Amino acid sequence: MRAVSPARFLALGLLALGLAAGGCDHKERSTANPAAEAWTVADGAMTKRMSQLRDRQKVLAGRAAVLAVPEGTEDATLASVITDVQGQLAAIDAACNAAEGALNQARTDATAALATPDRIAAARQVSAGAAAFETAAKAADGVMDGVEPRIVTGEQIMKRLLAQLAAAVAQLQRLAAEGGSADFSDIDFQVGSAEFDFTHPTSKATLERLVKFGSSCPELRFALTGFTSKEGVAARNKALSEARAEAVKAYLVGQGVPAAAIERTAGLGSATTLVDEPDPGTPAEAAMPPAQLDLIRRKNRRVNVEVITPCPATPTAAAPTQVPPGPPPTPPAVERPIAPTGPGAQR
Repeated sequence: MRAVSPARFLALGLLALGLAAGGCDHKERSTANPAAEAWTVADGAMTKRMSQLRDRQKVLAGRAAVLAVPEGTEDATLASVITDVQGQLAAIDAACNAAEGALNQARTDATAALATPDRIAAARQVSAGAAAFETAAKAADGVMDGVEPRIVTGEQIMKRLLAQLAAAVAQLQRLAAEGGSADFSDIDFQVGSAEFDFTHPTSKATLERLVKFGSSCPELRFALTGFTSKEGVAARNKALSEARAEAVKAYLVGQGVPAAAIERTAGLGSATTLVDEPDPGTPAEAAMPPAQLDLIRRKNRRVNVEVITPCPATPTAAAPTQVPPGPPPTPPAVERPIAPTGPGAQR
């Protein structure tokens, strides 16, 4: 049998109320009160509908509570979504409270109306209360319908950021185990300085991952090379990139990475760019949107980690040597009785 939704129950209840109001015009009336019977149906439907609204509110509040910018990342869109959603939770609560208030008012009015002998007025009052509740319930659903897509957006951004963090950790684990090199553009420095700029949380997070990388094993040896964007004078950029590589080394050693693990530091300035960057003062630079130019320069300001000696491979546990089975044991000899011989022996 097909299930009937609370809204369907409510509609049927309202229809019954309408029929009750019309039926009360007959001169011969039944002793039963159709309005009371219809109210029982409507009240049950409204109670279930209210419960569903509160359940949905609870689920959305729970999902909103776990929205957060993962530590060591930043995302302006996610931050905006979180602020927006937190503000809308109060609106959801107000809308659900309004629906619950409409339900309580409908019950109060129905109780009073059904206590009177005027069945027509009672039916109309009951119908009006149920309709007012349904209007408030739809309004509450509408508020939640508007908030849920924002929560979904936040969840998707969080998932992406967490995947990026996991990839960054896996990259350094592979680097320590297999060797190679990798560029890190998200270690920010103050302009024209080797002082770290921790305004962006990614800077600190990347340095902390490099600390774990540098402590992967006693045998690990690696080099640090600094690079800059094309801004400024080439000679100055080279010296600045060297100072920044030294700053990264000092940070790692200060956090417990053995100094011997960092075999050398160097700075190559803007001699090698990671992303094509227009030369300062050229038409190409002037034609490029500032935001795009800033992104390119930030990628070119980087520190390269090159593994010189990776961690030794973890030896695989040798399988226990199996001794080949020997020949099966020889069964013990069975003494047979000697048959009698001579005269009288049976044959």
